[in-house]
Amino acid sequence: MKRINFKSILASMAALVLCGGLQSCDDYLTVYPTNQIIEEEFWQDQNDVDNVRAGAYQVLTKSGVTAKMLVWGEFRSDNVTLNKQNNTAMLNLKNAVLMPSQNIFDWAQFYTGINYCNLVLEKGAEMVESGIDPGFTIGEWRPIKAEMTALKALFYFYLVRAYHEVPYVNEAVTTDEAARNARIAATPGVAILGDLIDSLEAVKDYAAVNFGSNSENCGRFTRRGVYTLLADMYLWRGCLLRNHMSKSEVLERNPITSLTDVVDSLGVLTAADGTTINNSYCNDLAKECFKNAMDRATYVIDDMNKEFQDDLAADISASETEKSQAYPLIFLNATTSVDGVADQPYNRIWGSKNSRESIFDVQFDGSNNINSTLGTYYSTYSSKTLSPTIMVPNTALLNFTDAEPDKGWGKADFRALELCNYSTSGGTAVYPCVKNIASSVIIKNMQDMSEGATYDFRESSSQNGNWPVYRLADVMLIKAEATARYLFGTGTTNTEEMYDAFDMVNTLFMRANPGLRPSVTESGDMASDRIVGIYTGTDRNTTGYYAKGKNPSALLELVYRERQREFACEGKFWFDIVRQAEFSNDPTTTLTTYCSLTTSVKNRLKQLYSLYNPVYSEEMDVNGVDYGGQLVQNPVWERYSQK
Repeated sequence: MKRINFKSILASMAALVLCGGLQSCDDYLTVYPTNQIIEEEFWQDQNDVDNVRAGAYQVLTKSGVTAKMLVWGEFRSDNVTLNKQNNTAMLNLKNAVLMPSQNIFDWAQFYTGINYCNLVLEKGAEMVESGIDPGFTIGEWRPIKAEMTALKALFYFYLVRAYHEVPYVNEAVTTDEAARNARIAATPGVAILGDLIDSLEAVKDYAAVNFGSNSENCGRFTRRGVYTLLADMYLWRGCLLRNHMSKSEVLERNPITSLTDVVDSLGVLTAADGTTINNSYCNDLAKECFKNAMDRATYVIDDMNKEFQDDLAADISASETEKSQAYPLIFLNATTSVDGVADQPYNRIWGSKNSRESIFDVQFDGSNNINSTLGTYYSTYSSKTLSPTIMVPNTALLNFTDAEPDKGWGKADFRALELCNYSTSGGTAVYPCVKNIASSVIIKNMQDMSEGATYDFRESSSQNGNWPVYRLADVMLIKAEATARYLFGTGTTNTEEMYDAFDMVNTLFMRANPGLRPSVTESGDMASDRIVGIYTGTDRNTTGYYAKGKNPSALLELVYRERQREFACEGKFWFDIVRQAEFSNDPTTTLTTYCSLTTSVKNRLKQLYSLYNPVYSEEMDVNGVDYGGQLVQNPVWERYSQK
């Protein structure tokens, strides 16, 4: 097998091409081993650690990774419809016929990223311990360790949300032989998340606060990003734990909730301390997870708000409105219905990129790396023409006759035109996706989205739109959802905790609907109940204040509707559906409540495992139980496996 000089690769490719230069002939999980590297010439100083660290991030920019982040997390929901019927893989996905042979289910590149993280974590620790580079101290190492622990957790987090259970590899694969021999069984996602959370909690406060530039701070895991990831993983783990021992499909495969769980001599599942694992135990753990999610999200919101207030204090032009806003969101300055309103939130978050709301984005510059996923699946812009490709936004969600619809975007909601090009559709029912493809948006009438917008677009050949993973809106809605789940079933109303959660959701709605006015002062098409009490600053004694008397179930419903509006086409809403199905242990009701799918599709998705992906057939050929390995196919999609 050909050996590759690692140092020459790094020198010639400016340190970031690590994740494309190594190849192996028969890798388990397609993890690229390092026996092809002249290792005795590597791992000599901190630069080597930094180069591999950069390579781990570079894996996220690969089209095979961003495409799966999008497809796995979005396309099975009703946010999008199929524009081209000749794409068999997407047609099957939308029809809930998941074929293990389709390479959209290939998880190989995620494990490549995990292996780079494991390499840095192992070799970096060894270098510090050995003192091979005297300048590479424990103080230099700890932020890198926190950063790589978080990035590794993110790769696994996507896999757990998509597959439910996956092989959990915690050591770097360093030889071809080890890669071929390491036939690892799948570990339940709830246990993987537990271990990842513990690892990240141990290092979270060592994470860097500032890397020195906006692009670095938004493109690498800062402490703020670590806390955000923790909040999200706690939220998910809580939903997986809730009523865990009633999920018969899960129990049949592997009931453990933690890597330290054991089966005692009587066949009873127990925790490491001997406590019997039952629903009461799991639900207590779930509630603890939801509380931790709230706390970690609060840290991020407070940290972002403090930075915002510090910046305002130094800005002599800052308005009183800015100084008094509860969250450091970017608001539209216009307050009246005028023609040609620049959509400042969109233009700064998506157009200029790396705004004050950004927490973690996969970075694209349009030259060294291009965000080709957007053109492949949504729209291309070339020769002054915007053309839809495979998927388009679901027009059923455009409710331009209603200011405050229960589902979808109302007549004053800017996010409708941030999502799709309604104005240049030519009267057809196909409105191309423009989110992240447009670099700027100008709304024609802030009180009527049916009048459309004008756009500047990024050329597909130099598409440099960042891929959003976390921004301020995520943290606000994670905290609101965690609050609803923490209090779920209690009937709690009229507490400051509940009011804060409702206000977070409604503030995002108000930001996106600047043409609306409180229903206590306005009537007709532009009146909104949701912004009563927060329109001119929160006053919870205002008559008609929206959150009065509303319980956690109402809060959860509101959060889900707002998540669909805020994050449409970002690769998140199908994961939201799965999370709720886990929490309720009721896929049918979840799909009926939150997804407008056909009856035939819903009938195929009655089991919990039907919401997850099948294991790619080539992985089964290498590590499946039928081939001497340990992987077992998703029981719902086993019938489509080719024998």
